[in-house]
Amino acid sequence: MNSLHMIFKYWLYSRKRFVKYVLFQMIATIFGLFIPIFIGNLVGQLDPNLPKEQQATQFNLIINLIIITILGVVAYFISRGARISGAKIAARAIFYIRQDIHGAIYRQSYSYFDKYETGQLIARATSDVEQTEGIFGMGLVLGIMGVLQLIGVNIATWSVQPNLAWILTICIPLSVIGSLFITKKLKPIYKESREAFGDLTNTIRENIVGAQVVRMFGTQKKEFKKFSENNMRFRDISILSAKYNSFFMPLNILLLGLMIILTLYFGGALILNSEMSLALLITFQSYIAMAIFPLVMLGNIFIMYVQADAALNRIREVLESTPDILEDPNPITKESINGDIVFDHVSFGYTQTNLILNDMNFHISPGQKVAILGTTGSGKSTIINLLPRFYDVKKGRILIDKIDVRKYKINNLRRHIGIVSQDTYLFDKSIKQNIAFGKDSANMENIENVAEIAGIRDFIENLPEKYETMVGERGMNLSGGQKQRLSIARALLIEPKILILDDSTSSVDVETEYQIQQALERVMKNTTTFIITQRISTIRNADVIMVLDKGRIVGLGTHDELYNGKNGNANPLYRQIFETLQLKQKKDIKSL
Repeated sequence: MNSLHMIFKYWLYSRKRFVKYVLFQMIATIFGLFIPIFIGNLVGQLDPNLPKEQQATQFNLIINLIIITILGVVAYFISRGARISGAKIAARAIFYIRQDIHGAIYRQSYSYFDKYETGQLIARATSDVEQTEGIFGMGLVLGIMGVLQLIGVNIATWSVQPNLAWILTICIPLSVIGSLFITKKLKPIYKESREAFGDLTNTIRENIVGAQVVRMFGTQKKEFKKFSENNMRFRDISILSAKYNSFFMPLNILLLGLMIILTLYFGGALILNSEMSLALLITFQSYIAMAIFPLVMLGNIFIMYVQADAALNRIREVLESTPDILEDPNPITKESINGDIVFDHVSFGYTQTNLILNDMNFHISPGQKVAILGTTGSGKSTIINLLPRFYDVKKGRILIDKIDVRKYKINNLRRHIGIVSQDTYLFDKSIKQNIAFGKDSANMENIENVAEIAGIRDFIENLPEKYETMVGERGMNLSGGQKQRLSIARALLIEPKILILDDSTSSVDVETEYQIQQALERVMKNTTTFIITQRISTIRNADVIMVLDKGRIVGLGTHDELYNGKNGNANPLYRQIFETLQLKQKKDIKSL
């Protein structure tokens, strides 16, 4: 689908109104085309060299003026009605294109956001859409009006004076060809302009989101230089586009002057040879004047189209992106699950050449608590990304209650899985809205219960606005531990049968963690729980400890089985990790 097809597609979301607009514009054009005829008659009758019986009387002048006025007024009101319809069509087109691009972003898989910079996506969903408003609005109103007027003027001039009609027939294509040549030069410039603006947006976003890091390392000058370079790139592209834009108006003024000179020269010759009257010359000259406006407008439409084309190509990349995670044609929906999990010869890598998990096999029974340990890059977080199908396995299969996760309806699968990550994200909403984010039907009793389990209820109750307190952007009004506990409450509210805790208590002290763990015990009795943690108490109390190394399971069992081993054969990697964590915990306690 090219940009022109895309433009008409969104125009035709208002199909009936679009047809109405074209009909109104055709009627307005027809009324307008009669005006030069009466102007010609009016001026022609003022020629003192005409026989007296052919000269205008005061009555004739008044009649001609009344007819011209009526035609102009009727054409105005019909054209105004058409413009109102055109404005509504444009507004609907922009509405739907915004809806579609945001819908396309929402349906993308996690891997999509690994490929695209956030700033570029923001630019496509905002600035690029704004760049299309001209073609959807004025492009519709002036484009169709201009085309209809030029066609009408051409037909009228051939009907009125074929001996001069060739002037318009030659000059109109010259104007169009000149406009097309300039727009061809502008096309790569506008494409570069949109890319430059996207980079500029991304730089601003990074420096706002990463403001603390920038100031911590004192790199403000370095980051400002980076911004300035992107800003200068955008400025230079804008100046270059303005240079080519400056050709349009002089080109059409030059053509207008040429048409007037040719009309006066050849028309004057025809009058001298008594082959044409002064009235016809004035009529023809009026049509020339009538043609210049649509010619100028079409030149502007070409510019609008090139600008829109650069933006629409970037928008289309998002709209036509296919999610990596596709839903089964006949997905399975389950009201509840048991939480029985099997990894059956699972292999996975974020790229085709680098596997993170390699032929992984394990079975977790419903309600078991699993602690995952391993060296950096061993695949701990990858396991928890595969369970809710944020990514799909490359080989093998993952079963939940003996059903491949790829068979489940995606939203239904994720509704049964609660995730609390170390990097907690909170929305700029109230505490109540953040806790209830995944369950609109939650009442205050539900919210207070999970807040109690997460160990944050007392803190909330002591706030002046309690659960209506705004947490600020990314939870900036809360401490790290408070954000994590709020995130735990949010995950628990959906009553998941599979709970994933990715180092979710790393920002709280040992005593608070103990309180949270005690409260969670009641919840985790009937919930299959995966915990990535560095807390010894959590590891020792796990039903199953999974030890990973280079994408493989090198140990699976209880603490005693792995630490002491059967017949004295302990798991060396587990023992090393456990003793390291034990030493670290002792140092932390001493430092207190």
